[in-house]
Amino acid sequence: MNQVRVGIAGFGTVGRATVEIISTHRELIAQRSGVRLEVSVVCRRSGVRKEDTPPGSRSVSDWRQLVAANDVDVIVETMGGTREARELLLASLKQGKPVVTANKNLLAEHGDELLALAASHNLPIGFEASVAGGIPILRVIHESTAGDRLRAVQGILNGTANYILTQMERLGIELDQALAEAQKAGYAEADPSFDIDGLDARDKLCILARMAFGGRLNVSRIPTCGIRHVRAVDIHSANRLDSTIRLVGLAEQTDKGLEVSVRPWLVSRRSMLAKVEGVNNAIFLVGDKLGTQMFYGRGAGGDATGAAVVSDLIEIARDLSAGRLRAKKVSGFLDPSELEICENPRPVSWYLRLTVKDQKGIVARVAQVIANRDINIDSLEQEPHLPKDRVSFVITVEPVSEPVIRDAVEAINAFDFMVEPVLVLRIE
Repeated sequence: MNQVRVGIAGFGTVGRATVEIISTHRELIAQRSGVRLEVSVVCRRSGVRKEDTPPGSRSVSDWRQLVAANDVDVIVETMGGTREARELLLASLKQGKPVVTANKNLLAEHGDELLALAASHNLPIGFEASVAGGIPILRVIHESTAGDRLRAVQGILNGTANYILTQMERLGIELDQALAEAQKAGYAEADPSFDIDGLDARDKLCILARMAFGGRLNVSRIPTCGIRHVRAVDIHSANRLDSTIRLVGLAEQTDKGLEVSVRPWLVSRRSMLAKVEGVNNAIFLVGDKLGTQMFYGRGAGGDATGAAVVSDLIEIARDLSAGRLRAKKVSGFLDPSELEICENPRPVSWYLRLTVKDQKGIVARVAQVIANRDINIDSLEQEPHLPKDRVSFVITVEPVSEPVIRDAVEAINAFDFMVEPVLVLRIE
């Protein structure tokens, strides 16, 4: 049986999980694929203790040693970040070694460069693990929907943010308390900004949109708002509206271009999005012939991501051992055309939460701003029993395009009675 030797750069949560899966399922993998995966080298900048080094492998502290090692056939990158990870992938491909990565930030920012180099060396880059943990959504888009025209990709793409929101709802706690729980459970980093500010979901959506719609998309062009400013009062208000809050990424083709964004949504409890709880992800694909399909599963944690890494490793190992290693043409990354962004998305309803210093005439002044822009108020409700220097009330408005509601919110934020900026949630 052919043996394929694996080198792993980055020996944290995902790297360790990948080693554990390979070790535990070694015989099952061999039986199913006809190849035997062996971890020969692990790399960590701070070093790997002898007792933590996988049996039969050795450890190094410099990824350059890993790339140059004669006993490494395939390299797995789980370091995170972009600078060194990019250098590692470039060096590996130039060395003639295929790579697998779980790094969505790297692909969103440098995917064109990396996949072009891979194509020039006829080498694959496996990156299924970069989006939605263990859900094989990239393989579905690349292979299973290749015969259909996709119209929309949307869903919950960040398990950490989803865990925080569902904990806030279940326990009636504030975001900082739910975040501390997520960190304790290993779902959130010490610096959680990438998750709670929506950047992680943005990078994943960028990859999904490029592959689904076959064009280039600069990640900086995706409007992004995270959950950092969602408070318990918003969860209470959502409950009264028979709804809940979810961080949703949307990419939808329209006659005016691609409507794309990452932001918190207020979703009805009857919605499938509302039923996605904890660290789970859910992605919806809408196609001309396939209709709407939902893909659901764990989106955070080492095991789910490690399983996706091993899946890519098996595919590459099969081709390597059969002598048919080749680059994949990944839609959206080697295409010359840019995706056209829709500058005036379709009208939708909005939730606005204002936090103010209580004084006379606030509601009238806010209502005038809204009326001046031909926006119709659907409901207005004040949260009771709050301190006078921090009163919250919620306004929901009838469908209006985002640029219009943003203009109104900017005017409201300029009032001297505002304690903090208006929280804006899309209602779906």
